[in-house]
Amino acid sequence: MESMIRTEIGSEFWDVPVSNNVNDLFPRNTQWYLSGRSALSAILKSNKIKTAALPSWCCDSMIKPFIDSGIRVMFYYTDGIRQQTVNTECDAILLMDYFGYSGYSSVPDGYSGIVIRDVTHSLFSEIKMDADYYYGSLRKWCGVYSGGFAWSKRDFIERAVERKEEIIELRRRAMKKKSEYIYGKTISKRYMEMFSEVEKYLDKLVGVYKAAPEDIDRIKYLDIDFIKRRRKENAAVLIEALRPYCIFQELKDGDCPLYVPIVVKQRDELRKWLISNEIYCPVHWPLTAMHSFDHSLKEIYYSEISLICDQRYQINDMKRIVNAVKEGLNYVENIHN
Repeated sequence: MESMIRTEIGSEFWDVPVSNNVNDLFPRNTQWYLSGRSALSAILKSNKIKTAALPSWCCDSMIKPFIDSGIRVMFYYTDGIRQQTVNTECDAILLMDYFGYSGYSSVPDGYSGIVIRDVTHSLFSEIKMDADYYYGSLRKWCGVYSGGFAWSKRDFIERAVERKEEIIELRRRAMKKKSEYIYGKTISKRYMEMFSEVEKYLDKLVGVYKAAPEDIDRIKYLDIDFIKRRRKENAAVLIEALRPYCIFQELKDGDCPLYVPIVVKQRDELRKWLISNEIYCPVHWPLTAMHSFDHSLKEIYYSEISLICDQRYQINDMKRIVNAVKEGLNYVENIHN
């Protein structure tokens, strides 16, 4: 295996870890789409929904397909662990477990409407089989060009007809450029602009679009054991060292972490510190006009940062993150004292 030359941690993926064995990660009736939001749009087109309840902590890409479909959205409070009572009078409920730590969300007792689970974060963990529809995006886990998916236990899901080749091709070229940078074949970071262009395209899209055919083939051979093992090993180091700041302070046997989310004061200053150390940790999620709920429900948006623990990195990289976080917290504390 080629060794990485650059020392940066995080940001977009550039590869897909595969094995020689076909996996059973997805049901046979899975439909494949350009993105997670395209997969959600397919589910919504397959049903007559007028009102829906969504978690207060969510990405705007989860909200937008409902709004684009003319569905009235209401929110129920969650911080990832605690879940407020959901309004059971709505036509549909969207549930999710966060960051690969499973078992915290549940269908309200007696609810008879449509249950949709976003399993983007819990794809490699234990998924509750209590929903009518499941969907998500594999792009958060590895370097696929598209990666949206959806399946149902019993109902038909709208199939995609059109493929947005220009978006797929742009991601393909961006990943190639990033790989060349990471392995020291170029000093150009043009790939950052290219990935940004892809997101702008996706933000403007409305509707249901096909996945890249090569993604569907590669996903069958995803090295699930490697992904789970490496992520759990990495996350364990971060949680052990930074437990007081962690939202999820224990790893259960069935968990496979997407990130290790922590909550800190002066989050934005800590993030800048990490970036200065070439550690690129996302926040979940940027607030937008679509997050139309009371300010008291938005606190976690201002304090959460997601620490990298994915399969590209090893224990020494996690120790580097721990040291940078501790140094950054001390630096920020000294500034404000």
